[in-house]
Amino acid sequence: MLELMRKHAGSWIIKIVLGAIALAFALSFGVYSYYGSPRDVAVKVNGEPITMKQVSDELGRMTDEARAQMGDQFDKLAPLLNLRQRALDRLVDQALLFQAANRMGIVVSEEEIRRRVAGMEAFQRGGSFDLETYQRVLARNRLTPEVFEALQRDGMIMEKLSILIAGAAQITPLEVDHELEQRLAEVKGVYKVFNPDDYLKKQEVSPAEAQAYYDQHKRQYLVPEKLVLEYMQFPAAEFRDQADVRPDDVRDFYEMNRNRYAKPERVHARHILYALPEKPTAAQEEAAQKLAEKTLELAKQPGQDFAALAKEHSQGPTATNGGDLGWFGRGQMVKPFEDLAFTLKPGEMGVVQTRFGWHVIKVEDHQAAEVTPLEKVEGEIKNELTERQARELAAAAAERAFDQAAKGADFQELAKAQKRSLYTTEPLAKGKPVAGLPGLQGLAQAVEGLGAGQVAPVMHYEDGSVVALLKELIPESVKPFKDVEEEVRLSLKEEKAEKEAQAAAAKLLEKLRAAQDPGQELLKESGAKETGWIKPGEEVPGLEHSDRLADAFFLRPAEARVLPKPIAAGEVIVAAVLTGRKAPDQEAMAANREKARAELLLSKRRQLVQDFLSDLRDQAEIQMVAKL
Repeated sequence: MLELMRKHAGSWIIKIVLGAIALAFALSFGVYSYYGSPRDVAVKVNGEPITMKQVSDELGRMTDEARAQMGDQFDKLAPLLNLRQRALDRLVDQALLFQAANRMGIVVSEEEIRRRVAGMEAFQRGGSFDLETYQRVLARNRLTPEVFEALQRDGMIMEKLSILIAGAAQITPLEVDHELEQRLAEVKGVYKVFNPDDYLKKQEVSPAEAQAYYDQHKRQYLVPEKLVLEYMQFPAAEFRDQADVRPDDVRDFYEMNRNRYAKPERVHARHILYALPEKPTAAQEEAAQKLAEKTLELAKQPGQDFAALAKEHSQGPTATNGGDLGWFGRGQMVKPFEDLAFTLKPGEMGVVQTRFGWHVIKVEDHQAAEVTPLEKVEGEIKNELTERQARELAAAAAERAFDQAAKGADFQELAKAQKRSLYTTEPLAKGKPVAGLPGLQGLAQAVEGLGAGQVAPVMHYEDGSVVALLKELIPESVKPFKDVEEEVRLSLKEEKAEKEAQAAAAKLLEKLRAAQDPGQELLKESGAKETGWIKPGEEVPGLEHSDRLADAFFLRPAEARVLPKPIAAGEVIVAAVLTGRKAPDQEAMAANREKARAELLLSKRRQLVQDFLSDLRDQAEIQMVAKL
């Protein structure tokens, strides 16, 4: 099959396919690329080169991942993430793992790859692998079967290696019991809050203290580094006329996104509920059933208004709006209710019992499942694909301009040759938006390590792509003391107030240690409160950011219930005493056992892989060739 594919085969859909390839245990191994040029080597791993291009490509992937997770905060946090080093570390790990797999004789056969490729939904028609679809999808995405199959082989080798390493992980029943006891146990205590704000007004700060505080904390008063960019834009709108969206592209997109155009079967219903307690007696169930059946007979009489009956009789939360449940699909209601509702025709009624009680159901309307035909949405799909292609063409044009600028072309002359206007920004911080470039992505990452006069890698914004020259870099500076004196004085007052609150809380704890019953003694204090029962990591009701208090309680032995020191809970300080500890009951242990075992096993497997990687790194010869 693979040879046949190679004989017949040489866009964007393949990205979806590649994105769907998940490696075992979510290890983020990625795919080790060995197709790049050996020039511009960044590092050698046991003599095997990793190129600067590989680092750049991996950095791009990690940047996209981080941006997706952080959203609008990415540009602010990007300088702190050290993504370039992390990208290099990931590639080194991948190289070490592939080398280990090779030494261990891990191989993937042609037949295994054939089954993997044939099972991919993107290459199927009617549930079966379709050679024509495979050829067309690869060809339009400029991928040869050799490269695509090599990617599959790499991924499967990593799967086998991770399974081999992680397969040694074992979890004993005692480990599970210990974990459940830690997770499900509960504690309670008494606490008193000391708010630094209560101590703020009486704090005094002398000029000498303010100056000294400023001198010690100058980095709090930095004016961040700023930059000035000169840039040219490549709006996607300019490239729409060049987009070439063919009927096959539209059809493939439609097939890959069928769920987007599918309308599931759904029902619009009302109900009247006769509620039952959690553990009803037989008599209660019989009484509710009789009421439901009697109401059903009444509702079926000519001229009866079901909504009015629901308002009068229903014991459910929808009674006030006539029992109206609106539209719902399969899987949204409890099974017995759903089964009856989807069986009844519009206007029909019936009764059924669920764990909530007995229901009288009336179906108002019933819509069958349907898929919007391609003919009705092909215009919409074509427009979407045209826009995508236009953005890709704009990005490609920007990349070509970047290549010329990076090779030394004069930026202004380049703009003239491109017939594009040059724009210059006001001095701006890396994390700030750029006027005229809404939604600009990756500015901080793009200018990292650049000096004035150097061109930044292509960036993208809402309307297209941009090539920018770093025109000026304004170093960070410290605001003069006279400009921030009031801010300094307030910070110092707040610091003093917090220390005084800490001291007051510590003094109370010292007093409680001498008490025969510290919990009762603390309750005598004004403002003291009881926590109620809490689990590890939970917050105390009414006390924000107090998860550390629960953790501190769990660490206290029975003979020393007073906390050794105050706990910070957000902006306040807490003095507390443990007053009770409750072990989990066996029913809760049994209900959570399998989940806890699975989580412990996964954690141990990941640790085994990390330990394996650490051993590989310790034994490896890793030679840095280029400066990142």
